[in-house]
Amino acid sequence: MHKTGQGKVTVLRPRQQQETATAGATNEIGIVLYPGVQAACVHGLTDLFQIAANIARDQQRDGRFPLRVTHWQPANNRDTELSCVYDSDTGGNPQPRILIIPPTMVDLPSPDVPVGVVSWLRNRYACGAKLVSVCSGAFILAATGLVARRWVSTHRICAEALAKRFPEITVDTNQRVIDDGDIITAGADFLAWVDVGLLLVDKILGSGVRVETARFMLSDPAPSEARYFPGFTPRQTHGDTAVLKAQEWVHIRDGQDVSLASMAAAAGLERRTFLRRFANATRMTPIEYCRAVRIARARELLEGGNTPQKEIAQSLAYRDVASFARVFRKVTGLAPGAYRKRFGLSALSHDYFAEGRAAAAQLPQGTANAELMDREAVSV
Repeated sequence: MHKTGQGKVTVLRPRQQQETATAGATNEIGIVLYPGVQAACVHGLTDLFQIAANIARDQQRDGRFPLRVTHWQPANNRDTELSCVYDSDTGGNPQPRILIIPPTMVDLPSPDVPVGVVSWLRNRYACGAKLVSVCSGAFILAATGLVARRWVSTHRICAEALAKRFPEITVDTNQRVIDDGDIITAGADFLAWVDVGLLLVDKILGSGVRVETARFMLSDPAPSEARYFPGFTPRQTHGDTAVLKAQEWVHIRDGQDVSLASMAAAAGLERRTFLRRFANATRMTPIEYCRAVRIARARELLEGGNTPQKEIAQSLAYRDVASFARVFRKVTGLAPGAYRKRFGLSALSHDYFAEGRAAAAQLPQGTANAELMDREAVSV
């Protein structure tokens, strides 16, 4: 699917795929390594997929390993064939059907990123592989030319630079994930790689495994899940997959233009049954949940840029700015303008990122200490 300028969704015609090139590789995910790549993302995704594979294998009880993870890296800048430098399964010839381009740690990917990486990604796409970029990984994806005239999601900190370097794409920081089927881009928050990992687990192994993976990883689910919505911690590890479908359906629509009937239909439940199970799982009524999602999306828009309050109110289906401001202040304790001034992007200290670059330069290569991990948590 593809998002249009009016916020609608149209179905994209799938490209011609060479199925023989990826036969047997349906459940293999490759992670692309390049200079400056964020180590925490690479290793975090690898661990997440390992956890999901173990859960799926235990559920199947047939001894098969349902998900294979590989890492790919060029031997030199001009090498158009990347080598597999890690493989979770030692048997067979690795051929990833999905390729993830992780973000950088602090600085944006250099325009001089190895041309072999770009060429290899383009060739793998032609052979049927899906491409996934996370945050600033969109720079490398855009360099392939495969997202020209498409909408691309990335983190707001690097959105302006991405649009300037690649004017042929449309950058959208309001969408957490844009899934065109053949290409997925994500990056609306600092931990977008977790969202991407769980999304791919859901696609490959099903929503049940995704829920169990999230529950296993998140020892304190509420704070961890708060990355989806600032100030809102939706319960998503309750185990009710029908309710989870309704929650995700609401999230995609930012809680607007949603009816009880449509939520029940998304969950595949009768209305009365849905009301009871939704309340038990989320501890909220559907109306309360949708309102919380809308306010949380408003917070993201206020934090992430200079979108006028009138546009925010209209995009979230409020009658007017006054109605929006009244509800927002009731929930947050601040008027929208005061909230933006306190928590907006302009309030971030550029000195912090300068300190991060200096600290990273002083750390020994490969050091895995608490300071480095803290810095990586704010990757772009």
